[in-house]
Amino acid sequence: MKKILLIVILLTISYNATIYYIDNYIANKDKTFTDSCSKVWSSRGLYNSHSEQNSITSIDRAFHNGYTGVEVDFYFDIEMKKFIVSHNKPQFTSKGKLQYTLKNGKLLTLKELFIQTADKHYFWLDYKNLDKLSSEDTLNAINRLDQISQIFNIKERIYIEGSNPFKLSQYTQNGFKTIFAFSPLKESSIFSSISSNIYKIAYYLFDITAIAMPYGDIQNPKYSDITQKNLKNIPTFLFHIPSNKNLIQHLIKNNDIKVLLIGRDKSLNYSQFNECQ
Repeated sequence: MKKILLIVILLTISYNATIYYIDNYIANKDKTFTDSCSKVWSSRGLYNSHSEQNSITSIDRAFHNGYTGVEVDFYFDIEMKKFIVSHNKPQFTSKGKLQYTLKNGKLLTLKELFIQTADKHYFWLDYKNLDKLSSEDTLNAINRLDQISQIFNIKERIYIEGSNPFKLSQYTQNGFKTIFAFSPLKESSIFSSISSNIYKIAYYLFDITAIAMPYGDIQNPKYSDITQKNLKNIPTFLFHIPSNKNLIQHLIKNNDIKVLLIGRDKSLNYSQFNECQ
C-alpha cells in the first residue's frame, strides 16, 4: 500500500512539474501569429445551398461581405498529386478511382481557389486526409503545397489544421503555420483539466503553431474556464460556436482566441462582429 501511495505521489509531482515547465515555455514562445481585430471567419464561405459550400462562389461571397478569412476543407489526392477542395469524403468508382464532390460540374483544386480568391485573404485549411498519407505521400503533399503557396505569396496567410500532431509537425518544420485540432472533455467531467493538459503537452512536444477545438454547449462547454486556464497563451481557433451574440462578443475579447467560426453546418453572416470598432 505504501509503495502504491509513493508511486501516486511521484506521478503527481512529475505531472505538475511537467505542466509548470510547459506553461512557462508557452508563455515565452514566439507565437508567429498576426493579430487581427477581425476574429470571426467564415466556415466554408457564405452559401445558399449545401452544394455551394467550399466553392469559389461561397468563399468569394464571404470576402465581399467583409470576412478576412475562411475555413476550407480539402484532401490531397495521391495519384493526381493535387489538393482537392471538398468536405465530403471521396467515394471509389467502379473503376477504382476516387470521386470527389464537384463544384459547378468540375473538381475544384486548392490552386484554382487561390487563383480566384487568395489576394490578401487568410485561409484555415481543414486537412481531411492528413493522417491517412504515407511518409512519401506526405512529402509530396508538402512540396506541392509549398509550390502553390509560393506562387501566390500566401504561405504566411494559411493555417493547416489536422488532428495528428506528428504529421502536422512536418508541415511546421517546412515553414507552414499549423493547427492541432482536438476535442477536450466537457466542463462537467472530473477529467476535464487532465484532458486539456494532455493536449497541451502534445502541442508543446510537436511545436504546433495553434490549437483548434469545438466550443461545445453553452451550458456545458468544452472550451470552459478550466480549458481556457490550462491553455492560456496558446493561439486558439474555435469552431461550432453557438449563435449567441453575447457569447460571441465575450469570446472576441479573449486575447488567446484568434479565430471564431459561428454555427455548425449553417451559413451565418457574423462578419460585423469584430474588435475594430
